Amino acid sequence: MAFKQLESEYAIPRGRVFFNPRGADGKLKGERPLGNCPEVTISISSTKAEHFSSETRASRRDRNRTVRVTRAGKLTVDNLDSANRAMILSGTLAKVSQTAETITDEQIDVVPGCYYQLGATEANPIGARLVSDVVLSPTGAGQAFELGKDYALDAGTGRIQILEGGAITAAKIKAAYKREAAKWERIETGPDGEVSGALRVVSDMVDGKDRDHYMPSVTLTPSGDFALVNSEEAYMQAEFDLDVLEPANGPAIYCDGRAVAG
Repeated sequence: MAFKQLESEYAIPRGRVFFNPRGADGKLKGERPLGNCPEVTISISSTKAEHFSSETRASRRDRNRTVRVTRAGKLTVDNLDSANRAMILSGTLAKVSQTAETITDEQIDVVPGCYYQLGATEANPIGARLVSDVVLSPTGAGQAFELGKDYALDAGTGRIQILEGGAITAAKIKAAYKREAAKWERIETGPDGEVSGALRVVSDMVDGKDRDHYMPSVTLTPSGDFALVNSEEAYMQAEFDLDVLEPANGPAIYCDGRAVAG
């Protein structure tokens, strides 16, 4: 009878990636899908302690013990929704509420050819958005400046441009306008350069058996370039350094095949 040869299993990996952030209390808050992740990799390196016997003229290696195992890797994501951007920028995601208000005398030092943000303060450098009825005028007596001739306006972002060749010179002017009640998302960077939690990869293989991976304790640290402007004809991506840690009561990585009845 001929030998039965091993049938090799080949793999082309695909899958969905979920991150479960750990709160300040140390508890996991709930898995969030990261969206499309073109690449999730793990690299394993070991450090060994070697011992050489000195009982003979030529020292002989008689021990070689593994004393350290490091599991690390990379996670690449191109789903750049607000939650992922907050992770990339090591920041927090919040909702900003702007109340409706009429501004009558906002002082602005201007120079022709430059742009200025209405409503900008040290506490709120982003300034006002969704403005209307904008009137720019001299701080003293005089006629209001003319929109389109002396200045330009982007009402949605609340920005003005002082046009060169117009009646506005390098001086202080005053702005009057209305701002609508509005809401938008904001990400503010914070002191933490990484996020910790658990990572799950639910397999959907092109070829090979589906095996799901779960890492109960990981840290994700943003790394590499994150393009704000790019002339290349390619979608943006962001990278994280992935550190896989070993929890106190369990393995660092679980790799489970799919269950079958019986």
